[in-house]
Formats: sequence, structure tokens, C-alpha cells
Amino acid sequence: MQKLVRAHPITIVGNLWRVRFLIIIPVLRGFFHALGGDFADWMAGSWIDIAILLAMTGFSILRWRRTFLWWDENLLRVRSGLIFRGEVVIPWEKVVTVCVADSFYLRPLGAVRLRADTLGGSERNADFSILIAPEQARLLLETHGGLFSWEKGFAPSARSILAMSILNSNSLGGIIFIAAFISQGGKLLGQEFSSEVVGAFEQISRTLAFGLPPAAAAIAYLLLGGWAVSFLLTFTRYKNMRVNVRNGCLHIRGGLITKRSYSVAYDKVNYLDIRQSLTTRLLGLHSLYIAAVGYAKRKEDISCLIPTEGRRVFEGVRTQVFPGLIPLPRALAPVKKGAARFVMLPACICLGILLLTVFVMWTMEGWASFILFAGGMAIVPALYFLAVRVADFYTGGIAQQGGVYTLCYSRGFYLHTVVARREKIVQTELRQSFLQRTKGRCDLILHSRAEGRRLHRLRNLPLQNARDYVF
Repeated sequence: MQKLVRAHPITIVGNLWRVRFLIIIPVLRGFFHALGGDFADWMAGSWIDIAILLAMTGFSILRWRRTFLWWDENLLRVRSGLIFRGEVVIPWEKVVTVCVADSFYLRPLGAVRLRADTLGGSERNADFSILIAPEQARLLLETHGGLFSWEKGFAPSARSILAMSILNSNSLGGIIFIAAFISQGGKLLGQEFSSEVVGAFEQISRTLAFGLPPAAAAIAYLLLGGWAVSFLLTFTRYKNMRVNVRNGCLHIRGGLITKRSYSVAYDKVNYLDIRQSLTTRLLGLHSLYIAAVGYAKRKEDISCLIPTEGRRVFEGVRTQVFPGLIPLPRALAPVKKGAARFVMLPACICLGILLLTVFVMWTMEGWASFILFAGGMAIVPALYFLAVRVADFYTGGIAQQGGVYTLCYSRGFYLHTVVARREKIVQTELRQSFLQRTKGRCDLILHSRAEGRRLHRLRNLPLQNARDYVF
């Protein structure tokens, strides 16, 4: 069965954005005539502005008319371009991930964004991305992964999604979203809008300071607001999520406002990542992420396959979805007397924050209360980082059996248990510092592929034993 599809007409707007630089000609012409006060001369030359706008519109329409998506049982093709024509041809067996994003702002227009990724594509951009009708996107998804039913498979409970949203949301991501919203709002509604939002936030911070310095209260409320926004974004992204495996593909769907559907080639999943924070580890909760080209490529994508679940439910679902990738107890652990290798960096960060806080308080006495507050806020994540490294020392290590690696380590604020087949590891490396060379220890670093190269570092293992895990 062959299928030929033209891009959705809303693509014309995107094509206009491609040639937006041409609008500078009418803008500059109007600016210089306004300086001279020669309105009649500007009107006489208005045909230039009209011609440029017509050219921009004509280019956008013609480019849309020349953009096609075509596929059959063997090949997927995308053809686009007006002056320089291009055609992307991809065999279906090379496609790793197909994603359909049904955005709330495109839904009234009857359009969805479809993208596809292969191992040979860019780390940042999809092999191709196109706007088409929802029915056409559904047919293409079925061509990649076959017919499937969303009613079957695993559906995380609302409690599981809520727990993940509460425990995994971070203030920084929410603050970035707030800043982008204010900035874009200022561009669309005028600078007065941005000033009013910032002014309202400043007034609220002063009113609800509760004895704190206004600047300190502003920081605290900004962090709290950032976390709240991040929580809402995470919850709406994963609401109504479903996962199932059928016809050699992993199917994922979820979203409340923007609905996303993924079809991922099952045999091209590079590794599993069982991720825990200190809080979830103490509570016995687990989250499962996967690494596959094109999956979780963008920040707004669904990235977690199994949200926060207790061990019994988590193991049941993981075994059902990935029966061949079972985490093993660690066979090689860090050297018992090597705790300094784990805690040196976070301990130095904590000490640096303390010394910097004392120094600034000494040099700026009038700001002592605010500086003390800021230093206290800064040292909290540093202490948390130290605690994660301590947990890594007691739980980190590696095991291998039947061509499957289990890697336990920490990165940033999370503890990871990575399960990967041997053929998905593209490089292994033994790295030693000066002190490690004198004591026969090393860091074992394994490289795998997902969106770009991924590095897994196992710290301070005995050198002779670590050699057994090197290709």
C-alpha cells in the first residue's frame, strides 16, 4: 500500500518565518522616511513593500505545495524544497522512533507534528519533521509499529504520576519556563506586560516576606513558583499515559494538554535506566527510563517509561516489558577504603560555599541577613549532592552475566541502575588519577549510544578486577 500526503497548510506560516529577514526592507524604508517626514514619498514607493510581502507569501505557498510525505511497506520518503530540492529516503527497518505530537494550539487547525529518527540522524534534530493531518499520522504510526490497542498494556496510576511529579520536579526548569513566558509575553503584548508581571511579583514578595529580607523572600517564592510550574508541566505531560509492546515496537502514549504518541523499535532500545533519588530510594520507589534514538529527544517529550512505583509493581511491569534485561546484584564494588574518591568534590563545594558566605558577610555587613539566607539556600543542594555520593559509595558497582551488563552509579542528584546488552556498549575505558595509580584503583567508564554518546562512570574499582569488564 502506497500513501502520498501533502504537508498541512499551516506549514505556510512556518515557511514565512524562514524568510522573515526580508521584512527588514519595508521596516527600514518606513523608518528612514519617517525620520525625513516625507509621507508622500513613502506612499509612492509602497509598491516595493507590497512586492516583498507578495514574494514572501508566494515563496511560502510554493514551498508548501512542494512538501510531500510518501511511504509504502518498505520505504519512507520526505520531499521538500523550492530552489534546492531535497528528498530524504529511509528504509522502515532503519527507523528507530516515530513521534506524533498533538499540540493544543494545532488541534483546532486539524494538524499534528510528526517526526522520525534513525541511528544516522542528528543528535539535536529529527531526521525529518512535518505537519500533517491526525488521520495520516495514525496510519504512518501503524505502518511502523503495526496495529495496536491502547486499551491493552500498562497504564500508570494517577498516584504514580502524581508521586513522580512531586518528587522529580525541579525549580530550575520551572524558572526557565516562567522566564520564557514573561519574555515571549513581552514580545507579543508589549514591554509593559513584562514590567507589570515583574512588578506584581515584587509587590507580592514584599507583602509576604514574613520577616525575611525582601530579596530573600523573592528568591524563595521564585524557587517555590518554579517548582510548582515544573510540577504542573510534568503531571500534564504524563497524565493518561499507556505503554504496550506489539509487533516488535514499544508504544507509548500520554499527555493531557499536548498528547504525544511514540512508536520505538524494540530491538533498538540501547539500555534501561532505573533511576532513584535519595527520597525515592528510602521510600522503596523506582522509575524506569529508556535510551533510544529519537525518544525523549526534546525537553517536553515523555522520557519516563514507568513512573514512580513500588518495587512489586515496578518489577512486574519491567519484567513484562523487558524480560531479557534483568538487573543483577553487583559483582564488583568500589574499594572499601576509597570513600574520599566519592565525597571529595561535594565536600569541597560545601566548604567553598561556607567560606564564600563568611567572606561576603564580612565585606558587606549591611547585607548580612540576605547573604546568610542565600548561603543557606545554596548549601542545601550541595549537601544533598554529598549524600548522593555517599550512597553511591555503598551501592555502586558492576555485574555481567549472559552478555548483559548491570551498572550502578550516581550522576548529579540521582542514583542509576543501568541494564544494557554487551553489543550496545561501544567503548570501555579504564582511567586512573595519580593517587589511583599508586593504589591499584581506577574508574571504569563505559560508553553507549542513545542521542549521542552516553557515559557511565563507575568510581574507584580495583584495577585488576575491573580489567575483566573491558573488551
